[in-house]
Amino acid sequence: MTYVITFRLSAPFPLLNQQHRMHFRRYKQLQTRIMHEIADVTRGRRPAEPFPFALVRVERHSCGQPDHDGLVGGVKPVLDCLTTPKQLVARKPTSRARVRNPMGLGFVVDDSPDHILLEVVHVKTRHADQCTLVTITEAVRQMQVAA
Repeated sequence: MTYVITFRLSAPFPLLNQQHRMHFRRYKQLQTRIMHEIADVTRGRRPAEPFPFALVRVERHSCGQPDHDGLVGGVKPVLDCLTTPKQLVARKPTSRARVRNPMGLGFVVDDSPDHILLEVVHVKTRHADQCTLVTITEAVRQMQVAA
């Protein structure tokens, strides 16, 4: 049985150029807002264990037509919220604990190509219908045989 999770965020995610111009605190606030919204709309639908491999489709519904690299790069804060937090090993015993992907909600193991197949699409829409649609489909990673 294939497990599919679909949810809608209230606004389109900011494009890469907008994120580059943000102050680092404002970017952190953006990421926190996205994480809380995803947590709210998926309450009770999150998997017990993160998917080892998943197909992730992100649709950005907005008025304008963004360029491809800005569209794909802008999905990073959304992807970071779908990953699983991981405790990192401290370099020294006195070092503070560090966590990779602290905003992660545990849908997928990691956002690397070994764990997700990402598809980012733009849909032109009216101003009133702007949003972000995310579909996460559990999949089986097919091993590639070298010829």
